[in-house]
Amino acid sequence: MPGAPPETVEGHNTSSTRIKVKWGEVPADKQHGNIVNYTVIYKKFEGGSEMKKVVNSPARQTELTNLTKYTAYNIQVLAATVKGDGPRSKTIAVWTDQDGKYKEN
Repeated sequence: MPGAPPETVEGHNTSSTRIKVKWGEVPADKQHGNIVNYTVIYKKFEGGSEMKKVVNSPARQTELTNLTKYTAYNIQVLAATVKGDGPRSKTIAVWTDQDGKYKEN
């Protein structure tokens, strides 16, 4: 299992119900084998249950969908090898967009 989380976790809203999350690699000396997948763990800042989305390696981004409008989410990412999950990344907080707020061209 990896000895460190993926580096540079970032996120931004793409709509009022979606957040795109991307992350860097686990440092090579901490991978301890081939990374088989990543798990994105997210939950509403104001409570609520933890949800998970598994992304197969080598992809290092995903879009979280069906989120609540104009809500902050705490997001973490971890990497896994066949031997198990590594530690979680630091938490980032990302807001979904407000409805009816249109971006100008």
